Amino acid sequence: MKIIKPKKLNKGDVVMIVSPSNGIPKKFMGQFNSGIKFLENLGLKVKISKNALGKYFYSSGTIKERLEDIHKAFADKDVKAIIMSTGGKTANNLLDGLDFDLIKKNPKIFSGISDGTTLLNPIFSKTGLVTYHGPDLVFGFGLPMSSMIKKNLIETWFEGSIKKLDPNLNWKGLDELNKNIEYKFWQCVRKGKASGKLIGGNTSCLVTLDGTNYRPNYKDSILFLEAFLPDINELDRVFTHFRQTNIFDEINGLILGHFYGSHLADKKQDREVRDLILEITKDYSFPILEIGEIGHNVENYIMPIGCNITINATKKTILINENTVI
Repeated sequence: MKIIKPKKLNKGDVVMIVSPSNGIPKKFMGQFNSGIKFLENLGLKVKISKNALGKYFYSSGTIKERLEDIHKAFADKDVKAIIMSTGGKTANNLLDGLDFDLIKKNPKIFSGISDGTTLLNPIFSKTGLVTYHGPDLVFGFGLPMSSMIKKNLIETWFEGSIKKLDPNLNWKGLDELNKNIEYKFWQCVRKGKASGKLIGGNTSCLVTLDGTNYRPNYKDSILFLEAFLPDINELDRVFTHFRQTNIFDEINGLILGHFYGSHLADKKQDREVRDLILEITKDYSFPILEIGEIGHNVENYIMPIGCNITINATKKTILINENTVI
């Protein structure tokens, strides 16, 4: 499959905000507006799609309305990037109506996190267009951003040449559940070095894609994973699912992100995610690196899905082997 990369951003470019899943509750409108201000301070012009602030039960709009917003954003020649406002749980009901030919013919930056996983990976798999798992508007750009994360943003979308990721020296949890977590920097879970195309995101969303025509191609990939409020026993079930569906047979390496809310109150039952994954993948030899810059309620590096990267779990490094935009 031919890999397609969108054009880099320049000051004055137009960014469109879409809401493929949830609408925006009133309590987060301050962060929504702060996110717009952040993008404007980068020199970008921000447009809001018709239904981004809409409400249809638990989603921002009907399937038709949300699809129309995405299709109009891709078709609009003035729009250079499309950023999801927030996550949710219903992005997968857009997949059957998504116009992959339109997207392929109009490549542009498409970014989000959480439920965005459900769109980012299929779009890459179906079109070859590199997509971006990273800050959304409300919980990314709408919150204070440390210098290393902002630098990563500039290098990924405006310059296209990252070369290397490093631990965020200003790492912090962004809510009450996370604020007292001690950052342990990057951890080698299983030694080794591997290269491959980047695939991944939220574990629940990836499981949702299994058994469908939208399942990512995990062959020779570096898989990255994060999760939102999973008990550690739920992660046991999900990781076991990955093993039983042969995903771990296909990948070259694994990056563990931040598993928000995964610890059990009963410490006798609790365990570390790294220990669990080692137990479930004991018959494999691929390297595993654990980092804190992918996940919910932490600052996220932008992970360019479809780009070739190299992880060295032994030396705790991540290299981006190609330009992320053109």
